[in-house]
Amino acid sequence: MQGLPPLPLAANEYVVTIDDGPNVLTTPKFLEILRAHCIKASFFLVGRSALANRSLVQMIATQGHTIGSHSFRHPDLAKLRQKDIVAEIQLGIDAVEVAQYGGRRPGGGPRLVRLPGSANAPPIPPPTLIEALRKYGLTIAGYDLSPQDWRNSPPEESFKRLFDGIKDRGVIVLHDGQPNTVFLLPMVLEELKRRGAKIVALVP
Repeated sequence: MQGLPPLPLAANEYVVTIDDGPNVLTTPKFLEILRAHCIKASFFLVGRSALANRSLVQMIATQGHTIGSHSFRHPDLAKLRQKDIVAEIQLGIDAVEVAQYGGRRPGGGPRLVRLPGSANAPPIPPPTLIEALRKYGLTIAGYDLSPQDWRNSPPEESFKRLFDGIKDRGVIVLHDGQPNTVFLLPMVLEELKRRGAKIVALVP
């Protein structure tokens, strides 16, 4: 959906990702659902929310889920100059790593970031932005499948949107902070299980 290279997934393999957290009302419920289904997900956290909810960030990490950044404030990128976008992304990564580790992530290696979407921002990031982020050792995590649950529609509607457009593999994006997504997540996991799908972890 974002014009980025696809992950080397096999047929019927999916990655579950959750954006916009952590959220004190919904993140613990997502973690409980994932634990009940023995699933590891990838959480892309908003920096200022991570700093405000460090115990939730620690909980996500302790339970073995992958953590990436989703900017610091989740702004409308279409309203920012490229250098300001890069600064916003870097600030978000630093905040998430402070919340998780108390400072920069030890050991180096790739640092995952998902760009925040908005009604005005183009879905496909400009190549110049991708290259600018790559120079800072950042890897942009895209997605393939979205139920548009950020609308907080009834879970049945979001479920239908997702599976009406489902592909034979891909990265699924869901959104923290949406009460109806708490009900949507188990519906999605159970349907994938019914289809014999394998949910794999995204590990940098």
